[in-house]
Amino acid sequence: MVKALALGARAVLIGRAYLWGLAANGQAGVENVLDVLRGGIDSALLALGHAHTGDVQRSDVLVPEGFERVLGAVPA
Repeated sequence: MVKALALGARAVLIGRAYLWGLAANGQAGVENVLDVLRGGIDSALLALGHAHTGDVQRSDVLVPEGFERVLGAVPA
């Protein structure tokens, strides 16, 4: 999620993770899934030296040479 935000996303969805938590353990399962996701975000921000998700920048992500694609560009 942090990587997507750093690369320009304005929002990131978590998919069906909350449903797996709900099916496994009801409300407590959903809360656990959200705690795990939040912990991952906090760890990534700590490693990058940022306090908020709004502080992440494109320069925080290492993109290998030739790996990047531009939307609408015709591949060579």
